[in-house]
Amino acid sequence: MAVRRTIAAVLTLLGIAGSPVFAAEDAAAKMERLERQMGELQREIEEMKQEQKRYGAAAEAAPAPAAPAAKIEPPTGGDVLGEVARRVTIGGYGSVRFESSSVDDTHETFTFRRFVLTADAAVAPKMRFYLELEFERFRQLELERGVEIVDGGIKVEQEIEGTAQSEISIEQAYFEYALSNLARLQIGGMLVPLGRFNITHDDNRWDLPRRSLVDRGSPVLPVKAAWNELGVGFTGDAELGESAAMSYRLFVVNGAILEPAIEEIVQTRDPRRDKLELEGKFSTQTGTFGNDVKGDKAVTGRLAFSPMLGQEIAGSFYYGRYTPDYLPSEAIKAFGIDALSIWGSFELEGEFMLSDFGDVDKVAAAFARTVRDKSAANPSENSPTFEAEIEFELDSLAAKRRGYWIEPRWRFHPEWLREMTAGVFEDPVLTAVVRWEQVWIDGVISNLGFTGGTVTGMEKNDRRVDRFSVGGSYRPVPLVAFQLAYEYTKAQDGTLSDVTNFIASSDDVSHAFLLGAAFGF
Repeated sequence: MAVRRTIAAVLTLLGIAGSPVFAAEDAAAKMERLERQMGELQREIEEMKQEQKRYGAAAEAAPAPAAPAAKIEPPTGGDVLGEVARRVTIGGYGSVRFESSSVDDTHETFTFRRFVLTADAAVAPKMRFYLELEFERFRQLELERGVEIVDGGIKVEQEIEGTAQSEISIEQAYFEYALSNLARLQIGGMLVPLGRFNITHDDNRWDLPRRSLVDRGSPVLPVKAAWNELGVGFTGDAELGESAAMSYRLFVVNGAILEPAIEEIVQTRDPRRDKLELEGKFSTQTGTFGNDVKGDKAVTGRLAFSPMLGQEIAGSFYYGRYTPDYLPSEAIKAFGIDALSIWGSFELEGEFMLSDFGDVDKVAAAFARTVRDKSAANPSENSPTFEAEIEFELDSLAAKRRGYWIEPRWRFHPEWLREMTAGVFEDPVLTAVVRWEQVWIDGVISNLGFTGGTVTGMEKNDRRVDRFSVGGSYRPVPLVAFQLAYEYTKAQDGTLSDVTNFIASSDDVSHAFLLGAAFGF
């Protein structure tokens, strides 16, 4: 479908070239304009090919069926490698960033943001399996374990080594059966289609080196991008006339869940006692890929309409319980609107998102009754030199979150850039980008005190954060971007650490310069 629409666009351009307006131009002007327009089409075709590789119809990826009478022999010996290469496509993307910030609590740093490996395997005609495995800020993980008999007893010793802030995760892992272009059954771990960014978040697709606040930094999205869930559903697309098209995604999934993250703190103090603290911070996280801890499932979907090539507007939603069975039932109700418009060298893209977490006061009261006491510690009279404490809290649970971002982009194809590369790259592109974004957090629980299952105090606040980014990218080829940006971030109510998950600072303003490199293959 995308290829036919692209060919139609090329023919339209050729028709325009023969109009009286173009006839009045000299040959050099004609050639320059056509080259620029064809360059844009070439970039769009390359992006469509990559999207087809990742999300295209299984029928196109699957090997052609054998004739009914033919007998298929299993591959042997050297044929096995060829068969695998024919049926499996390996790809991926990654990015590295350097950042310098005005915030005192941060340092100039290089960050290996992520490296993602993808595999798209044709299982049978109209059937495929797709996998994305992500390594985020990851370098190493080492585990050592030993068991020995010592002093008449058993000794078990374990040591874990790894890099800070590291993560290994399955971003997508699903099986697809293409019944038709309009109905492709998917089952497994899939991206939640709430907003366009969450399903098109690959770093090399974007021209700024940091993801948006709405989707990642101060997420309105119930779980920060890239948000995936385990479930089943359908996707499909259809042509509507000669140039229009529509597509949809509709899934039933386990859904986001209020889950704890355990934080360990070891602290030496003088003259006070040394301390070991365990904190259980409960926040909304992606649902389990195992046994669900709540009875209800979530439903999510997105419907997109494209009136012509380069234009798309879409609406999306998510509804599902997020509290576990030991807390009263409360649901997340979220919806989003996103749009993309491309007019030659100019692009405009944006997204609005709203998430409602229900009656968080009721959730907090039930949480207090379940946990009983916010914290427990050993008294100093029993342990004068060492303190141990266990503490529980609801982390940034808010009644509502809403926000938007809007991003205009201008793409240039200067002749001097092509000459500078001595013709190595056919169509290098410079892109100028501006992004404006705002997030409002209403009724966030900033302090919850409780003893014996009774709430003794609860403080709720409204927060807001604004960010302005300006920068751009250089793309020698469509799948590689060298990025540069300046960011101004302002916490209107509270500190940056109150409203973001990436700036741990008591400041309310941040100026940051970022230099990044993103690639796909």
